[in-house]
Amino acid sequence: MVAGILAKMATQKDLDKGMQIKSNALVEVNWLDACAHMNVEEINKNKLIDFLCQTQTMGKVIAQDKNVLCIATNISAANGADIIAIPIKWIKWLKIIEKTN
Repeated sequence: MVAGILAKMATQKDLDKGMQIKSNALVEVNWLDACAHMNVEEINKNKLIDFLCQTQTMGKVIAQDKNVLCIATNISAANGADIIAIPIKWIKWLKIIEKTN
């Protein structure tokens, strides 16, 4: 724990219920991304989720609607922002990092 810093956890269900994250909040997002797989010899239809890729993204929230959370992973005065748009339905959990003072 760091003095003056608060981390709150949220899940996809919280976001689905309309939870809004403050613009400029720092977040760590754990989400499932699409993955390409080569030379697959067998598919277990009961474990298709295993073909998705666990992904971690950290950055600053720049926009959110009911379907998408946009996070800036790099912001530069010279080159603008590098962003990633994460579908809300793909988020497993996220940690919101806020200043308390």
